[in-house]
Amino acid sequence: MSDDPTVPPDADPTTSTASAPETIAQSRRRFLKVAGLGAAGVAAAAGAAFGIGRVLQPGNDPTPESTAAPTPTTSVPPRAAGPGFDHLVVLMFENRSLDNLLGWLYADSPPSGGQTFDGLTASRSNTTRDGHEVAAHRYSGPTDEVMSSPRPDPGEEYPHVNTQLFGTVSPESNRFRRIDGMEAPFNAPADGATPAMSGFLQDYIDTYTADHDDTEPTADEYSVIMGGFDPQMLPVVSTLARNFAVYDSWHCAVPSQTFCNRSFFHASTSHGYVTNGYDGGYGKWLRKENAAPTIFDRLSDADLDWVVYFDDVTLVSLTGLIHAPVLEKYFRTDHFRTMSRFWEDVAAGHLPVYSFIEPRLLYDHNDMHPPVGPLTETDSDGNIISGAAISDVRAGEALLHKVYSAVRSSSAADGSNAMNTMLLVTFDEHGGTYDHVPPPAATVPEGLPARTEMDFAFDRLGVRVPAIAISAYTAQGQVINDPMHHGSVISTLTHKYDLPPLTARDADAPTIDNAITLSTPRDPRDWPTTQPAYVPPNPESTLPFDAGADERPLSPPGVGLAGLLVAKYGHADDKVPKTYREAYELFERRGKGLFGAPRTASPSPSRSSSS
Repeated sequence: MSDDPTVPPDADPTTSTASAPETIAQSRRRFLKVAGLGAAGVAAAAGAAFGIGRVLQPGNDPTPESTAAPTPTTSVPPRAAGPGFDHLVVLMFENRSLDNLLGWLYADSPPSGGQTFDGLTASRSNTTRDGHEVAAHRYSGPTDEVMSSPRPDPGEEYPHVNTQLFGTVSPESNRFRRIDGMEAPFNAPADGATPAMSGFLQDYIDTYTADHDDTEPTADEYSVIMGGFDPQMLPVVSTLARNFAVYDSWHCAVPSQTFCNRSFFHASTSHGYVTNGYDGGYGKWLRKENAAPTIFDRLSDADLDWVVYFDDVTLVSLTGLIHAPVLEKYFRTDHFRTMSRFWEDVAAGHLPVYSFIEPRLLYDHNDMHPPVGPLTETDSDGNIISGAAISDVRAGEALLHKVYSAVRSSSAADGSNAMNTMLLVTFDEHGGTYDHVPPPAATVPEGLPARTEMDFAFDRLGVRVPAIAISAYTAQGQVINDPMHHGSVISTLTHKYDLPPLTARDADAPTIDNAITLSTPRDPRDWPTTQPAYVPPNPESTLPFDAGADERPLSPPGVGLAGLLVAKYGHADDKVPKTYREAYELFERRGKGLFGAPRTASPSPSRSSSS
């Protein structure tokens, strides 16, 4: 790819590359000088971009009123020669396939420079058992309905994904059962079977029927699973995908749900598990035999800093709890920080080598996870006004806009800034939403138990998920066709800093260095501006959710997070909550003070803070 790629026809006109080549140092100095941004300038830019005092999503991390730079807590490694990045920020959303979120990205005009993008066409389809064919299509209908599609939530556990990929239901009695009633072989395909990606429609019908007391969905209700977003519906995601690098072959690690995929993302194993809480409950993740090292441990061993940023309202970190057997020693250190700290750190140039951002998983979540529960009330225009959990991809768009704009505006003379930071946006798993590309074979990680959960061999990857790489050295309109998977971030960091791999899965994983294609960096002032089409309302006062939303159901990640909290720190009378009110009461009792160093504590270097 050249250093001056052709701008896609629909790209933001402000994203043109510089006409005269500059050295990296010259470009960086020009940006800092012309932009006039020191720490105070960053604060002003952030205020203009985000609107100080205005919350972009319900209760989620308002931009801090005080923009004073915190005292540095880490040292930054020397910059490697040549283009690249010194600071990696990963924002991981929930449960969308590539086809669902970005399948139509280049359907109306191909990417520039002869590139190809493996997206959707109307020729893709699934067929029901009674012969009704439904083609892949762009969502249509009332805006609020579209932005919370698919409703209800598809099946996402391993048996459901087997049906989605292979069309298998085995034994047949599994067809209309919930996960806790399914039996071996859990819809597993025959040996050597090739995934035809033909069972998404039928699995959605079966799951809907099981969840609605044997009432089958109508054709309009089940056709939603073959739908996807038009690029104009998601202006932030689409703008970034078209103006930086989008991967069209990034697969999640396991053909199943959240915990196992997030575990693979940082530990390169899920200890043989393929579900969040089936067979052993959430407590299975906390067993001492699951003390597999993570990339966080590798970084700490090398005196390289890292931070997991979690939502202020959520109080606890999902990443921390999933890996509690090895990460608990870091819980009350500065390795775990709320998102309020992220806005301060990125503005002041204090991002660590590796930052991992968790969206809001409880209450009015902004993680893009599809909604659960029936939609019981709409207004005269069909807009949802009550009934189900608020689950709107526009809330995720708003979070992505805010994170990207913060990175773009960062211009600290020392430490992290827009010139040396890469933002990688991805998803944990597909969550049952349609995708047409069969997952490939996978390297089996060593150390699996003799008998894995549901007898999965961990020899094939999960479904494709969206992944977008954003940096000053990433070309406009770049499409990366290289096969990638959730071991790629571990591989990137271990190769970059000469660290040992975690398992065989990440040892041979391709790195995200393939998104670094420019020798002359793009001036951040010329990066596209983003603006979410919608800013979700903020009804909260004393509660982190509207007082009328007490009985709204938590999404599966929210239930899982609460289940881990109960398993780890709960008392005998604590139950896993299902609603907003129950979750609020539990997290107030058990979640406060578990994560993060007190703000009054003296900052300390990476190694001493984790001792």
